[in-house]
Amino acid sequence: MYSLESHLVNDFTDYIQNPRNLFSISNFAFEFDYRNGRVDVICQSGKGYLLSFEAKLYDWKKALNQAYRNTCFSHYSYVLLPKKMVPKVKNYYQEFRRRNVGLCSMNNQKAYIEIPASKRKPIQPWLTESAINHILNG
Repeated sequence: MYSLESHLVNDFTDYIQNPRNLFSISNFAFEFDYRNGRVDVICQSGKGYLLSFEAKLYDWKKALNQAYRNTCFSHYSYVLLPKKMVPKVKNYYQEFRRRNVGLCSMNNQKAYIEIPASKRKPIQPWLTESAINHILNG
């Protein structure tokens, strides 16, 4: 189990740097700040889509609300939890689907997609561009 959220995020970013990761990530950045919040990890896929990940050790409800907020600029938005937390969330899968938010888990430096995120057209494309610039320019 992870003792700090930063350990979970570090394992995840180590994982997505592998060319054979589940998400086909080409670039990523930490903590994109925007008016409504700060995203733990944002990524750009090889196809140019923007993915956002909200990591939490326990408070998946807070992460779900944050991930839902991120759908305004992300093509795909996920909650990232330790694998051990997934059974506690199973009864709420419908809420993830209703909000078009995916659920990803980490265990032993490997990521699992528990619920695939639905692709969305961002309603704030200017913010999408800002996030991609954050990834590319740091």
